[in-house]
Amino acid sequence: MKKLLTLLACMALLAACNGNDPDQPTVPELDVAGTWELSSVSTKASVGSVTVSVYIDFAADNSFTLYQKIGEGRYTKFEGTYNLNKDAAKLSGSYASGSAWGPYSASRDGNTLTLASAGDKEVDTYKKIDSIPASVTENLY
Repeated sequence: MKKLLTLLACMALLAACNGNDPDQPTVPELDVAGTWELSSVSTKASVGSVTVSVYIDFAADNSFTLYQKIGEGRYTKFEGTYNLNKDAAKLSGSYASGSAWGPYSASRDGNTLTLASAGDKEVDTYKKIDSIPASVTENLY
């Protein structure tokens, strides 16, 4: 009988302890799905004063559509797939042409997504937006 009571007490204790400490803040799971606009680029190497505009839409099915304009002119559209390793916080992918990109260290703080290349040689910061403007999608090469 004593063993049964001990076993029941242990089971009750385990059921009450689900591993969540209410005093510990929860860290949101890294998620890049959504539409983003490049807001800043920080590089350790000088690339001049060329204006770069980038919009990217990461879809939930691991596909992406990217619009990029370097300097004056029109946007170029790129498509492909991406892979987010949430455990390592690494984002990589490949364009539809088969060319690979990344990996980038990825972090997110609310509506800000930061992607850093190896050694932080380049750090790109994106802000979350509702959708890619028509002035971008209708201004393609």
